[in-house]
Amino acid sequence: MKRLSIYTFTLLLVVSWILGDHTAVQAQQSKKIILAGYKHKPPVATTGSGLATIQLHGDTLTVKGKFKDLTGNFSGAYLMVSLRRKGRNQLYRLKADLNEEKTGGTFIGEENRYVLSASEKALLKRGDLYINISSFKNKQGELRGNIGPMGK
Repeated sequence: MKRLSIYTFTLLLVVSWILGDHTAVQAQQSKKIILAGYKHKPPVATTGSGLATIQLHGDTLTVKGKFKDLTGNFSGAYLMVSLRRKGRNQLYRLKADLNEEKTGGTFIGEENRYVLSASEKALLKRGDLYINISSFKNKQGELRGNIGPMGK
């Protein structure tokens, strides 16, 4: 009798899980990208480098990471759209906490969280987004990191 009730309970649990609504569960995707001068076209000669982690949870994109040793003072960091045959397109300005020399800094995730529109998610899914960090010496960009395809 005890076996029958354990079997019945297990069967009910499995059936309720199968029939349950699982749409609220969203997997978080995460990707690490290297930020470097050689990723620009044409490549930028720089001593700078960095690493960023991109996280996608539902419609929310979060950027966190670090960069250092820019050849000039930091002038901006951006989430950009790479569109063929078109100029550079800024999507979001990233917030960076700079070091004392202003040649490096940190992207704090809570300060760099963006809810993406359907068209922005489509750009991310196609791999058309990248990070660009510019300095006053390299105003078009000193470090770049292609995010690559993410999302469903």
